[in-house]
Amino acid sequence: MSFIIKRQLSTLIPPKIASASNLGAAPGAKRLTSVVDFYKGLPRGKVPETKPSGLVGRYKAKYVDGDNSSGKPLVHLIIAVFLISYTIDYQFHLKHHKGESEHH
Repeated sequence: MSFIIKRQLSTLIPPKIASASNLGAAPGAKRLTSVVDFYKGLPRGKVPETKPSGLVGRYKAKYVDGDNSSGKPLVHLIIAVFLISYTIDYQFHLKHHKGESEHH
């Protein structure tokens, strides 16, 4: 029973991977020092804010993201669907009746 308790406690305590005494003595110390050097070279602090690029990115930043969010994209979608459906209807039906007085 004590073995089970000891095993459960050992999973809670992290191993000593990067302690100063283990860096020089372990056979994988060179690999560990290269990992530590890699992480030391990474930038610290907040990531600088990037400006959105492209048509969709600028539209999203203007109308969808952050404090600028509004219902305008829904209105834009309704207008776009209306224009596309009217264009399709005109091409397949209304264009043929242009100038006729009665519908056949």
